[in-house]
Amino acid sequence: MRVNFQALTYFLAIANEESITAACEVLHVTQPTVSRQISDLEKDLGVILFERGPRKITLTKEGLLFKRRAEEILSLINKTEKEIMQDSEELEGTISLGGGELRSVDFLATKMAEFQKLHPKVAFDFQTTTSDIIKDQMDKGLMDIGLLLEPIEIDRYNYFRLSVKENWCAMIPAESKLAKKKTISPSDLRNEKFILPRRCIVKNELSSWLGTDITKLDIVASHNLNSNSAVMVSKGIGISLSIETDMIKSFPGIKVIPLKPKLTARTVVAWKKNIPMNAATAKFIEFMREKD
Repeated sequence: MRVNFQALTYFLAIANEESITAACEVLHVTQPTVSRQISDLEKDLGVILFERGPRKITLTKEGLLFKRRAEEILSLINKTEKEIMQDSEELEGTISLGGGELRSVDFLATKMAEFQKLHPKVAFDFQTTTSDIIKDQMDKGLMDIGLLLEPIEIDRYNYFRLSVKENWCAMIPAESKLAKKKTISPSDLRNEKFILPRRCIVKNELSSWLGTDITKLDIVASHNLNSNSAVMVSKGIGISLSIETDMIKSFPGIKVIPLKPKLTARTVVAWKKNIPMNAATAKFIEFMREKD
């Protein structure tokens, strides 16, 4: 099976516009050309990608999966083209990074600002997301650098550990009797409902701090970003154990309280092993390691 670049472009245009006519206007090509390419694409794949309705075109189940993969393929192609075409005499290009809602993002942003002053033609594309998504994007070559919270499985990556320490805290509904406490200990949380991070390795570390087997905790919700967890806490769904940030401290309807005994974590700056990287990314990694 051979799928060409043009067919992917036409497919995504129709998927986004939900109309062949509208897609043709965006692409500046004739409708027979686009229709023929999509027909050939569906034959090559052996599946139907679109359901043709009276008012709009929608994606089939197979079409939804193909759309996600097509976006990844085109993103990788565009990224590779930019890296190949970059001027070797003056550092330029886009460095893609990902990280969670962490204190160590401050370190990363500081280094980005310093690096950009030295190399004004370098741009950054930062995505706030989970460690699992960051690792998946790095594995696919769609992200250059990840800021990952430990504990994390990192055998497939090169990395260096930052000196910044992340502090775990308890997010308590403001109306709870626990909101008046200056610190929260494991004994304070007996019989409470929990909102915990989704990653199993992190849940296990938190259950170890609580001194309770993970299966015995009343986990009513999971989250992958602190901001979402804060919203759930403010609605009284449960108590969240999360990384402390300035953002959640100012969130209405909750109280952020330090843990006792203190629980801290470190972060690592990671990148995929044994793959070529553009000059800007390699130089930025070297710059960060020197400055940390």
